[in-house]
Amino acid sequence: MSTKARKKAAHRGRQAAPADQLRDIIESVRDAVQTKSGRSFMGVIKFLVSLLTLLYFKGVVRMAYNSMFYRLDIPSDHRGMYCFLVSVVCIFFGAVMLFTRRQIVTRIVIMLSMIFYLPIILFNYRYMVLMVPLTILIAVTYLASGTSEGPKTIFGAVFIMIYILGTFVFLTVQSILQPATEEKVIKRDVTENGKYRYSIVQVLDQGDGNTYVSVEPNDMDIEYKHCKWYAKGYAKEIYHERPLDTFDAQWQTQSRAEITRELIAHNPNISFTLDAEQMKLLGLNVGYADDVNISQLSRKQRHKLGFGWDDDVIDSKFAKLFRVTLVDDEFSVSLDFDKMVEIGLKPTYDLRLSRMSDDNLAALGVPEENEVLTVGEKPVFREYVAMLERTFDPSNRELMAFLEPNVLPPVDPEGYDLNAIRREREAALKEKYGDEDEDDKKSDKKSDSKADKKDTAADSSKAD
Repeated sequence: MSTKARKKAAHRGRQAAPADQLRDIIESVRDAVQTKSGRSFMGVIKFLVSLLTLLYFKGVVRMAYNSMFYRLDIPSDHRGMYCFLVSVVCIFFGAVMLFTRRQIVTRIVIMLSMIFYLPIILFNYRYMVLMVPLTILIAVTYLASGTSEGPKTIFGAVFIMIYILGTFVFLTVQSILQPATEEKVIKRDVTENGKYRYSIVQVLDQGDGNTYVSVEPNDMDIEYKHCKWYAKGYAKEIYHERPLDTFDAQWQTQSRAEITRELIAHNPNISFTLDAEQMKLLGLNVGYADDVNISQLSRKQRHKLGFGWDDDVIDSKFAKLFRVTLVDDEFSVSLDFDKMVEIGLKPTYDLRLSRMSDDNLAALGVPEENEVLTVGEKPVFREYVAMLERTFDPSNRELMAFLEPNVLPPVDPEGYDLNAIRREREAALKEKYGDEDEDDKKSDKKSDSKADKKDTAADSSKAD
């Protein structure tokens, strides 16, 4: 062999050496894993990694809740990045679930997640940037899960049935609750300081129609960099005007002191009902007590107080077992603030506005500058009153918020053509009552002709 050939062979040997070393390392690791201790070590590693799927499950549950009680909006210029981020998350957790597919935690997470995928798909199906990577992840992880084929097939059929029935029930209920009226949003905007958003809507019904103003908070939403979840269930219709017409709604700002003077001047005895949290803020819980009749309490509340109601069959039979004292329906017990809260009652306090100081109002959350909506110089919404009445408190959120549509109707500034509607209705009335007049005239003519015939017959009989 020539010197040149020997150099080439040595060079190829030096190149192959790292590859051989890597191959040897992989084989040694594989041999170590095949041992009993190695398999135990890998089992522990997979179990620890499978705990990451709990984070995925938490995210799925959270997204299912947001899909029901919020409205997802992904701006068109952010959808590419949103799809990329969702795909990265799906690839990561998909790899984790495939690596730990035989772990009990992963198998439970995959099965339980199938239930919560329904609201996510049902409410956000129009966003393919979310649906495509999520659907691929669902299919791959379910089919590759470590659950045996028999249960997997059975559960798959059950989940498909749940999806079909859930979609059918949701669409049916939504169609039943949909009002038999036509609506057009003529204006939708946000107030100057961004606290509220409002809509002016025209409603065309079988009567004269109406126009209303709807207000909802603008600070209850969940905002991320590439998407936003708009809260549902807070909108309140604060003003109606009938018949269908247009009006000018204006937002302005008033100070807290100015609104207080206006409200007291309009009604010196105006008062607001404070709840338990507001009572605590003003210190009204100290020394508060109220007499509660035993019949107004639930069985659980009565038992917490050590009493039973003799008109309750269960209480009367098992009084000794429950260790309660039987009392009649005229028995009342005096409860202080803390005891009422402890047993689940909601203490309230009616307080006149004239007895509230400006510091009290500030403690209750009334801002120094308040937004006021006026229609024709008449105030129809005051932020001041909404804060005192806790109009937009989460506890007052509509429970059926998930039935609200996830797609907002478009804004039509022109609205309905009121003149055309009036002309159509006038023509319909004229046609209706015009036909009745003609029928009356024909009936009058017939009666007149019959009367003439009778008179002629009478005259001829007299002549004979």
